[in-house]
This record gives sequence, C-alpha cells and structure tokens, in this order.
Amino acid sequence: MTVFYPSPHTGWTFSVAAAASLVGLALTSVALPCLAEAGSPSPAPVDAAAAELYIQGVKIHTQVRGQPALESGVLVVSKGRLTCVSPVGPGQCPQPSGARLFDFAGKGVVIPGLVEALGRLGLYEIDAEGSSHDGTAGRQTNNAAVRALDGVTMASRAIQAARRAGVMAAVVRPQGNALIAGQSVAFRTVGATIEQALIAPSAAVHVHLGQEAKRDEPLVGSRSGQIAALRAILTRAQRLAAWPATKKLPPGPEGDRLAQLREDPGLLALVPVLLRQQPLVVHAHRADDIAAALRVQKEFALKMVIADGAEAHVVADQLAKQAVPVLLQIRVRPYDFATQRAREDAAAVLTAAGVTVALGSGESHNARNLRWEAGYAVAQGLAWQSALDGVTRLPAELLGLPQGTGTLAVGQTAALAVYDGDPLSLQSHVLLVVLGDSVEFAPTQR
Repeated sequence: MTVFYPSPHTGWTFSVAAAASLVGLALTSVALPCLAEAGSPSPAPVDAAAAELYIQGVKIHTQVRGQPALESGVLVVSKGRLTCVSPVGPGQCPQPSGARLFDFAGKGVVIPGLVEALGRLGLYEIDAEGSSHDGTAGRQTNNAAVRALDGVTMASRAIQAARRAGVMAAVVRPQGNALIAGQSVAFRTVGATIEQALIAPSAAVHVHLGQEAKRDEPLVGSRSGQIAALRAILTRAQRLAAWPATKKLPPGPEGDRLAQLREDPGLLALVPVLLRQQPLVVHAHRADDIAAALRVQKEFALKMVIADGAEAHVVADQLAKQAVPVLLQIRVRPYDFATQRAREDAAAVLTAAGVTVALGSGESHNARNLRWEAGYAVAQGLAWQSALDGVTRLPAELLGLPQGTGTLAVGQTAALAVYDGDPLSLQSHVLLVVLGDSVEFAPTQR
C-alpha cells in the first residue's frame, strides 16, 4: 500500500486541507476493524474514570530506548495508568474482568502521545483578538522570572483539538520580544486547570536572539548588543550561583553587592541554568545567531538547546562537536534575512551530522498537525523512526521532563493514540485517544 507523506510537490496547504476533509469523512463513515466491547462503540468521549481498558490487535511503538516495536501487542489501562504493555502471549497480559475491550484485529498502530515543544497551546486562542492572548512578557531584557504556567488556559479549543489528534503533552514559553523570555511550562492536554494537567512547572528558561528580540534600546537593538547583554546577565547569575542562600555572604562591599543580586528575581531564576539543572533554550533562526549562542554555551558550560533553527544545518558540525541538540521548527522556508538559507531537509542534514534533533510545529491552532509535520520531515529524507522519536521521547529528554514522558511503560500515566495505519501519514486516521482517565473513541477534529 502506498503511504503519502506531506510533500512540497503537491502543495502543503492543499494537502492539509484535503487530509482534514478525509479525516472528517473517515471518522463518520470508515468501517473500523473488528472493534468490540460490551456494547456498540460510540464515536463520543467515554467516561473512563476508574475504568479498565484492554487494547489488543495492535502494533505498539513504546518509544522506550532500545525496545523494538511490538508487532502484535496488548495494553491494559487501569485508573488512568498503564498496567501492562506486552506482546501477545499466554498469560502475559490477561484481560481483567469487566475491562472494556478494544480489538483492532491487527490493523491498529499505537504510539505514545505526541509532545509539542515549540507551540503556543493555551496562550493564544484567536490571533486577531488581543484579549485571547496570554503569556506575553513586558518590554525588559531579563524576564527569566516570568512563568508561562501563570498564563495558560486549559479551556482552549486548540488544546482539545491537539489532544484529539494525538498531541498529549505541550511545552509553552512566555511570548513577547524580551531577550530572556522566561520559563516554559510542560503540561498534559487534558484537565480543567493547569494544576490538573501539570508535568513540570518550569521546564526551561528561554532566550530570543535576532530580530525577535530587537527593541528600541541601544544595546539589545543589535545582535552584538544582545549577546553582550546575555553575557552580562549570565555573569551576574553565575556569581549568585556561587553564593546560594544557605551560604553566608562575605563582609564588606562584595557582600552588599551579592545581597542586591539575591533580590533580583530574574537572576535567581537563572541560577538553575548556571548549575546545569535546567536547560537554556535559545530561539534563533540565523546561523550567525546560533554560532554566537554556541560561543556563550562554551563560555558558561551551559546545558543548551537551540530552538527554531532554520539555518542550524549551516553550523551542524559545531552543534555536533559541542553536543548541543536542536528543537527544529519544521517547514521553515526562506522568508527574511534570518532564514534565507533554510532548507526543507534540514532535519535529515542535522541528523546525518550527528546532531540530536527533536521536532516541533511552532503552532497553536494547528499543533494538532504535529504528526503530519513529522511526516513532512520523513518526505524530506529523515528516517521514519527518527521522526517519531523527534515528536515523542526526544523533546521530553532534551527539556528534562519526568522520565517516561513520550514513551509507553508500565506504571506511567496512560498517554497513547491508536491509528489505522502509519501515524505520520496523511492517510491514517485516529481511532482511539487515551490520556489518563480521558478516553475518546474516533474523536472528531472540529
């Protein structure tokens, strides 16, 4: 059977629109393979609180390092957690009494919930309506103390649409044009409030370089000024990191200066970064900006991730040498001076150079298309497994999210989606979405 991935030769806009129409049609009329349970399955959300699910007849990509796909597997979900993930075999995963049975007769494909680490889910609802925008920091250079956690709304329809397409974890950062934007939050795409959905209240500190961070101030209005300002801020935070709150300050002027630094919330928020307890995510497209960030990484021995990265492939050798990974925005094409060397096969080129590459859409409303974005990278030469890694376990690993995020393993909160074919293909449809106690069969994308 021919598998279609998004391709520039047919036109992306047309492909996505056509696929969306096909998905809507398929979810109302497609004949699902031998799906059985106590009653007839309904294409509506299922109240699964405290329930047990038994999923069989599926190929399972656990995404656990070193673990191959289970060609014919079984999953058991109990009270929102995975209690068994196993190949089919006598007694390995017995069906609990009273469990809800979903049998996909060998035609289902299971992957962990996708992780969108470049989007704006929960911070933007309607682009043209300013009152629906949140998480935008004020116009100052160091907003490291600003937390996206405090701006997310879980009532966003974009979050609901993303979950129904298989996106089950999101990492969003404060928006705006500050040099240091603030702290990102990681959360699951289900819950009445962010507290119910929380994965990590502070995943990373984010920096903007280039045009996005330019303002009227003389220093950060230039690229060289931005790097100078970043170095100065990190140097102060480095001094603070050497004098934790439990350490008695030295007497005299030096102690007075350190006491003042301790009163700066922006510097305090950077201490975990200087101690390598948290990554510094640098958002930049232009190769020169990325090269400048790499100099800073080397000077301060930071745990750094380059994000967006339209021209990251230009400095791929340096990225690989310094073991700095890239959270790549897929499908960035040349549109200004910062992206003039962008190329559609950037993910494949970076991976071939030895750079660890995770993938993101950079979207809010269309974060639901993340799996197709990964499919686009496959169409441009990235290995299929690398693409799936790039939207599941790799973003979680690069940002230090709790172990197991983006994988399927016993004991974890259930976060999985079942498709009727290749999950990264335009031809496949979502059959079942399970995220904790939330279970949706044949969810619509409206």
